[in-house]
Amino acid sequence: MLSLMYVSTARPGLTGSEVEALAQRVAQNNARQEVTGLLAFNSRNFMQLLEGVGEKVLGVMRTIERDDRHHDITYIRQDTRAHRECPDWSMRSLITPLTGLGSASVFTGSLPRQMELDTKILFTSFASSLTAAQEAQHAEAEQRAMQDRGAAEND
Repeated sequence: MLSLMYVSTARPGLTGSEVEALAQRVAQNNARQEVTGLLAFNSRNFMQLLEGVGEKVLGVMRTIERDDRHHDITYIRQDTRAHRECPDWSMRSLITPLTGLGSASVFTGSLPRQMELDTKILFTSFASSLTAAQEAQHAEAEQRAMQDRGAAEND
């Protein structure tokens, strides 16, 4: 079974609720393709795990590569695994960053028990990658970008 992981940079202004809605929509398609996985979003970047039959995973990835909600895709892993790490998730989204004492432990505990340690470490590190101050700064920048887009549309 192919296991593919990547990170990418989100389009400015993309919100957590938009990402959750996206994950719900693609979960149906992934279920038909028998592709499972996890999508994490930290308000600036995506990290995604896709797993399943090689051609199906690569087909889903080709669609993802054309999506304008993100850019600068960097592949972290593309290898063969003996079993699915997210067997019950056609696509689950986790919105981060983690803040607060113990939040990384809670996040790691929410990951599937079948998930390999290396994958858990990658997702937990990703989820912890922005501090609360950085998140606030990024949210302000997103808000300004949305206001600028609105002003440009009104011109």
